Amino acid sequence: MKKAILLILTFIFVIALLGCSSQENNVKRDIAPTITLYDRQYVAPYMPIDELPGGYEYLGDLPEDAADDTGLAGCKMYAVKELDSLSDFYLYQECAASVDENTVDATRRQWAYVQWVLSN
Repeated sequence: MKKAILLILTFIFVIALLGCSSQENNVKRDIAPTITLYDRQYVAPYMPIDELPGGYEYLGDLPEDAADDTGLAGCKMYAVKELDSLSDFYLYQECAASVDENTVDATRRQWAYVQWVLSN
């Protein structure tokens, strides 16, 4: 259990250091990165996926002010448009490469869909 939590926290930290473009000024953090949309905070607790789930549609690019210094401004956003509330969305972003269902390799890069969910 501790190993899984450590892997998830490592993944979240890696996301914080990466962006949609190669930026030299990535911010190092001691806490998990967040994105703020409509005064609501979102976190990315799950592994990246290669294909967008059904029902998600392109919303636009993540604005700079919502990216909260994650370096993810400009990444393409996808959500279910029919919902009244945005409980989650996906960003197509550069991230650590998945090794298996629970592990990422921060030394290898990939472009994938990362789900951002409403923080509790």
